[in-house]
Amino acid sequence: MATQDFNLAGALKVRSAEKDDAAHLHSYCFPEKTKTQVTKELDADLAEDSQTHRLVAEVGGCAIGQITITRNAVEPEVAGIGGLAVSAPFRPLGVADHLVAAAESAAADDGVETLEIELPSSETNVIQRYKDWGFTEKPLVVLQKALGEAPAEEEEDADEDGEENEAADAGGEQQNLLDA
Repeated sequence: MATQDFNLAGALKVRSAEKDDAAHLHSYCFPEKTKTQVTKELDADLAEDSQTHRLVAEVGGCAIGQITITRNAVEPEVAGIGGLAVSAPFRPLGVADHLVAAAESAAADDGVETLEIELPSSETNVIQRYKDWGFTEKPLVVLQKALGEAPAEEEEDADEDGEENEAADAGGEQQNLLDA
C-alpha cells in the first residue's frame, strides 16, 4: 500500500476540570496510577474547600492534559502551579504551552499576582522549559535535618592565617540575629 498523507484538524479546549475527566486523565496522563487514585485526587481538587484549581486540555471530548494551580494559604496573592501532564502524542503540538498560558490567565483572574513552582535542581530540562515560559529562579536555601542521627562534629572554619573565612562570618552574623 502506498503512503498517504492526511490533513487532520482538531480543536484544543482548555477548561476547568470536571468529575467525568478522571477516566481520561487516568488513560492519557496518569496510566501509572490506578483509576481510583486519579479519581480521589481529582475529587479533592474539585471539593468546595479546595485551594486547588485544576485545568484540563480537551481534544475531541477527551482530557489529554492537565495543570493545577494551588493558592498559597499564607500568601493568597501567590499560587503554585504543578501537575503539568500531557499525553505523549500531543506534546509536540504545544498543549503544555496552552495549559501554562491558561493557568496564568485563570490565576490572574482570581487575584493571584505571582505563580511559583518548586523543582529539584536535577530537573534541568523542566527548569529550562519553565524559564522559556517566563519563570525566573529565586534564591532559596533549603535546610534539612535527618532526625534520629547523631549530629556531625563541626570543624573550625579558618584560613591559613587563622582568620575566619567569609562563610564563617556570615554564620556569625546569622547567630547574632538569632541571639537578638
